[in-house]
Amino acid sequence: MIIGLKDMFQNQARAERYNVSKSLFGRRLAEGSPVSSHVIRMIGYIKTLERLDTPLDPYLAIDDILQSLPLSFELFIMNYNMVGLEKTLVVLHGMLKKVEDSIRKSPNQVMLVQNDGKKRKRKGKAKTTDSIPNAKYIPAGMYKSGPAGSDVCYHYHKPGHWKHNCKVYLEE
Repeated sequence: MIIGLKDMFQNQARAERYNVSKSLFGRRLAEGSPVSSHVIRMIGYIKTLERLDTPLDPYLAIDDILQSLPLSFELFIMNYNMVGLEKTLVVLHGMLKKVEDSIRKSPNQVMLVQNDGKKRKRKGKAKTTDSIPNAKYIPAGMYKSGPAGSDVCYHYHKPGHWKHNCKVYLEE
């Protein structure tokens, strides 16, 4: 009788485990949607898998949550991975809420990666056989459209323009 009950409920547990893991690994947060409810739902799926005797490794659980986030969280994810933080799911949830608030306050704070498409030539012996593209990392907000009124020309020493815009320098 016990073996019969185990077989009957094991098939139900297998089906539920499949549905929960499908929901967990297939979930993606849409850009602009609240992160809190998304992370809480994913933690719920992770806890359900634990109740079904299929616990996820904590690193895999955090990686799955981070992979489900939109591109606006890209800098946070990169920083989280580079620093090598080891946080619990609840602490990660709090961190993501803070990041979401900062993204909403200043949406233009992103890092741009530009590639001008040119290959860099090296003098002497190259360290690798691959050619390395010349990529420039320019944080947003670092662009200057023109000189500010307080910028001083290094050639003429007058405020209001830069050396490469200086009429005296250009005439010389």
